[in-house]
Parts: sequence; structure tokens; C-alpha cells
Amino acid sequence: MRRFWPSFFRKAPQQQSNQKPAVENRGRSNDLYITDSPVSRPEQDRFNRWSFSERVAQTITSRSDPSSIVIGIYGPWGDGKTTVLNFIEQYLQGNSNIICVKFNPWRFTDETSLIKGFFQDLAKAIGKSISSDSEKIGEWLDKYSIALTSFNVTFAGAVQVNAGQGFQGLGKSLSSVDLQDLKQRVELHLKNERKRVVILMDDIDRLDKNEIQTVFKLVKLSADFDYTAYILAFDEAMVAAALSEKYGSGDIKAGRNFLEKIIQVPLNLPKADRVALLEYCIEGIQEVLSDLNIQISEEQFRYYFLKKFVDGLEIQLKTPRMVKRYINALAFSLPILKGEVNLLDLMLVEGMRIFYPALYEIVRNNSDIFAGSPFSYYNNQEFQQRTLNLIDVGTQGLNTDEAMSAKDLLKALFPHMNRSGVLGNVDYISSWKEEYDREQRVASIHYFSRFFSYSVSSNDVSDQEIAAFLSQIENNSIEEIVTNIRRIIGDRRANAFILKARDKSKQLSSLASQKLALAISMIGDVFSGDRDLIISSFSKVGMVVNELVKNIDVHEIRLDVAKKIISQASPIEFALECFYWLTPSKQSGEEDSAFSVEQRHVLAKFLIQEIIKLSCNAPIYIKFPEDARTIIYVWEHWVSIEEASQYLIKTLDQDPQNSVELLKCYVPTKWSSAFYGARKGDFERSQYDDLSKLVDPSFIYELIYSVYGAVLDNPKYDSNESQRSFDEKVVNQFAYIHQAVLKSKDR
Repeated sequence: MRRFWPSFFRKAPQQQSNQKPAVENRGRSNDLYITDSPVSRPEQDRFNRWSFSERVAQTITSRSDPSSIVIGIYGPWGDGKTTVLNFIEQYLQGNSNIICVKFNPWRFTDETSLIKGFFQDLAKAIGKSISSDSEKIGEWLDKYSIALTSFNVTFAGAVQVNAGQGFQGLGKSLSSVDLQDLKQRVELHLKNERKRVVILMDDIDRLDKNEIQTVFKLVKLSADFDYTAYILAFDEAMVAAALSEKYGSGDIKAGRNFLEKIIQVPLNLPKADRVALLEYCIEGIQEVLSDLNIQISEEQFRYYFLKKFVDGLEIQLKTPRMVKRYINALAFSLPILKGEVNLLDLMLVEGMRIFYPALYEIVRNNSDIFAGSPFSYYNNQEFQQRTLNLIDVGTQGLNTDEAMSAKDLLKALFPHMNRSGVLGNVDYISSWKEEYDREQRVASIHYFSRFFSYSVSSNDVSDQEIAAFLSQIENNSIEEIVTNIRRIIGDRRANAFILKARDKSKQLSSLASQKLALAISMIGDVFSGDRDLIISSFSKVGMVVNELVKNIDVHEIRLDVAKKIISQASPIEFALECFYWLTPSKQSGEEDSAFSVEQRHVLAKFLIQEIIKLSCNAPIYIKFPEDARTIIYVWEHWVSIEEASQYLIKTLDQDPQNSVELLKCYVPTKWSSAFYGARKGDFERSQYDDLSKLVDPSFIYELIYSVYGAVLDNPKYDSNESQRSFDEKVVNQFAYIHQAVLKSKDR
């Protein structure tokens, strides 16, 4: 398919924005929307319609033959047929021998009123242009219309009196006057006055089928007047389909054959020049951007939007009306979503809505396909085939080049679909998902719905609201920041807030980062409630807190802020997540942490001390059963394994039942693919080995034996809890493993 780049593309949109066409040239209304009004002056002609119109008008003015002529101007909706009729009328008005009559069939609701209205308009126009006997002509034409509506006149020209009507309403004077005589009188006056009547009729294809049939019946009945010409503008296919139902075999070919009997000079309106249409469209886009004060760099406009537009949408710029519809769509959507989405993507999505409506519906209703995980396309032939099938449905009815352009548009909007077996051969790049989010792309699952709903979901956070919030952080107190965060989040937008905060975190100053990190650590309650998710809200918040702390440029302040975060973060799970992200493992290296290894040890010791303070009335594993395993891990790996061991032995000595609670804390949580959630698993050998590094397993066995007694002489490793409690299951599994370990040592 041929691509072309007109020379005007070399100009930046800002440079062109001050060179707007005159308002009437574009038909703009209220500064933003383009009206669908046709133009009427040659200087407004952008699509070479004047020369075509001039030639049609000259055909009429140069005729010496008195017989009537019917000219049909064929073209699709929005292609400029009304403009052509305006130009023809303007040209003909310069000739004193021409009487122009613009007849609008939309004004009439039935066949009788249509015929009478036509001849009334005809009489009025002739009466204004003929100096003598104008009243007689009006009278004759009125009688003629009454006679036509009183008879059943067929397309073949036969006249039959309608039973019971006759010449009702004409009076006795008509009894000796037939239709032919009335017709000849009018023709004679036109001949004597050297006048030719030109009837211009538009929008025929917008009538319903019965009305279209009535209009052509009227033309057939009146088109044999000498010194008359008809110029009818319509979509040939639509009119032929309407006529075929009544005056043919029912197919469109029959309708076209019928048109051939009426239209003597069929003319197809020349297609608007592609370059002119594209230029018209780009100028309209630039006007909207300028009116909305949207700044787009030349590089973005030319090398991203313009290229994607030409590749994906330009082929569908077939009529001026389609351009106007697109520009008006932008005038509507851009102000609503300014600042909330990638506007260049929005301009392309709106193009899909206008030019590929079926494909637009497919995309809108399948976010999992078009904005889902890019990894879905890899090694998943079923997913790939489903994607291709949907695209095929969305491009049905398009020719080969149009379908190719539609797919080019999809590749521009959803780059991850450039995958072998789907739409291309580009390998997936791991950073694409983050780029989609950062750039507010339609390919981002977090932004996708905005492009199709023209709104920010109640579960989402406005980017503009976030931007306003972040811009004030340096000037606000921590308490004010906390209040603002709670206001933004409301009842259900915590995840959306954290996502936006993470995207913007690297752009914040050291002071803003410090304040925001401290404020976030104080509101763990708004992020809780999803412990059973593989990646909890606390984990996501911990990532953000770590990024913010990294932005603090003074190391001493950074460490103090981290301590404050750990001490005030609540619940304890939140504090642990913040610590986890602030202190990555020793193997990660210095570059992955905001702190040195020594500083991480300091933070770990501080964390344990804070937790001990909070659990002064009960052992840690009873006070924080869900988090005890993580706390113990931090204690033994980052602080001191000896200290951790002494603490556990001391608390176990206090009450044998504590040993059961400790074992339960070591049972891992397992996630199931069968349902979205988590459940406690089994106490396994790996947990036994971990615990034995801190406490002698035989000591634990003695303690649980003192609670459960001889039942542990022959323990059963049974995962089924239906016959016993979770506590009984865990102690049996521990005892079973312990006895197996002792037996293996005896060998």
C-alpha cells in the first residue's frame, strides 16, 4: 500500500497553529466543533469541487435543445454533493435566462403534499423571473398539481381517474382542459421568455424508502416539461436499493436499471484529493490542540502521531464529512481526558472509533487481550488464535489495504502485540509494562478503560489530582499530607494511589520524598486487608517507601527517616514489608539498597527492639502469629542467631503450650491456582531444619509431648484435617519428622 508524506508535515504543529483558516472555511462552531454546513463560495473550495460544478452548470447553459434533462450527481454521504449544488446554483445565478429552484423533499410527509409543494415552489420561482402572465402560470401549475394528485399516474405515463375523485376541487373550468394542455401553456411561456428552469434536489438518499420512491415518481411525472433541467444529488447505491423494492426484482441491479430510465446524465462526484483531505484533517487537529492549549512537541506530533495516523487511519479519510466527524470527536474527548491519558494515543483511539467502529468495539470489550500481560502471547497458541480471530471479526468488510492499516493501528497502540504469531516479530521488552503506565498508554491495563469510558473510574485516582497533591508536598506538614492521602484514597482507591505514587516517586525532591514516605508509613490501615494475596498492598507500599527513601540525599537523614518509618508503621506486617524493601539481602549488593550493610544491621536491630516492646506481655509468635516467622528470620540473619535462640528457649520454658504455637508459626502459607487465595500447608522437613537451628528439636518434642501425651508415641503424618484440629495435625507432623530424623541418626 502506498504511503505518502505531504511537504506540510515538515512544519511543527505549534508553527501552524497561528495560521488558522477562516472560520467559515472550516465551519467551526463554539471554537471547537466543526459544523456540517456545506460551503457556497468558490474561495472556500478545498477539494476541487468548483471546476466540476462549473462544468455541470455550463452543460445546462449551453443547451439549445428545449427538451428536459435529468442529471444525477452520485456520491456517498459527506462527499460534498450539497457543496456542488451550491456551486452550480451560484454559477447559474449569473445567467438571467436561468431560473433556479432548490426543492427540499424533506418538508413533505406524503405524496400529495410533495407534488403540490413542488409545483408551488416551481410557480413561485417562475413568477419572480417572468415579467408577464406570472399569475396565469401559477394558476396553471396549481391545476396541474391538483390533477396529478387526483389521478393515478403511473411511471409509464398512463393516467387513470381515481374512483370518486375525478377533477374534484378544480371546478367546471377544468373539464375541458387536460394535463397536456396545461403543460404546453407553461412550456410556451418559458419559450417566449427565453427561460430555462433548473430544479436542484438534494438529500434524496436520506429519505425513507417510500419517500424516495415518491420523489422519483414526481421527477418522472414532471421531467418531460420542455425548458427544464433536474440536478439530483444522492448516493446511488442507497437510492437504487430503495427503488428496487417497488419497481424492480428486489436486487440493487434492478434499482440501478430503473435509475437509468430516469437519469439521463449520471455523474460520479470525483473523489476528494487524498492530500487535500489529509491536510484538512491535520489542520483541524492542530486547531483543536491550539484551542485546548495542548502542547505537543514537533517530534511527538510528527514522528509518533502523524506516522501512526498515516499508517493506520489515513486510508479511511474518504470524505470531508468523515474528517469533520473525527475532528469533532477530538474536540469532545481531549478536554475530558487531558492530563489523564496519553493524548496521542487518545487521538488514535478516537480515529479507530470513527473509522473502524467494529474493531473499536472488539478492542473496547476485550481488555484482557489488548491490555493484558504481554507474556500471555508467549507459547500460548490458544491465546494467540483467539486474538487473531477477534481482529478478523473487527476487520470484516474492509478491503485488504484497509485491513492492513487497521492492524498497523493496533500495532501502534498495543506494541506488545508485535509478537510472532499475532501481529509482528518484535521480541518482548521487560520494561514495556512500566513504560505503558508511566506514559499513560492505552496498552496499560491501568489506563485502558479511561480511553473507552471518557472518565476516571471510581476505583482509580485522577492523574491530575495526584499531580496537584505531589506539587504541594514540600509546603505541607506531615499531618496535612496524611489527611490529603486519606481524602484521595477514600474507601477503595488505595492500590491506585500507590501505583501512581510509585510512578511519580523518582521525580520528587529529597524533601518531598522524605515527607511522603513518613506520611505513607503512618496510614498502614488504609492498605490492609489483602494478606492472602501473593503480592499484598503492603508489599506494593513497601516498594514505594523504598524508592522515596532512596531519593533522600543526606545519608544521616535517610537513616533517621527509615527508623521513623519502621517505628510508626502499623500493623506489624506493614513495618516488616517496609523493612524488607529498605534492606534487601546481602547478596543483592550495595547498589540495590539505600543503606550500607552496616546500616541495614542497625535497622534490623531497631526493628526487633520495637517488636519486643510491642509484645512485652506475650511471646512474639503468639502476639504476631502471622508474622512471627519473618520476625525470627530477620532476628537470626540480621541481628544475632544467639539472641533469637535464647529468646525462643526462654519463652518456651514459660509454658509448654507455647511450643505448639511456635510450630504453627512455621507452617508455610501456600497459594493455590484453583482459587485466588491462600491456605496453611503442612509442617515439612524444611521447617523442621530451620527451627532446629534455633531450638533443639528434642526439647520441643518434650514440650509438645507434655501437652499431647502418648498419642505422639506413634504419630501420623496426615495432611487431612477433617478428622482432627490444625494443632493436632501440626504436632503430629513435627513428631513424625522428629522420630524419622532420630531413626536415621541411629543407623
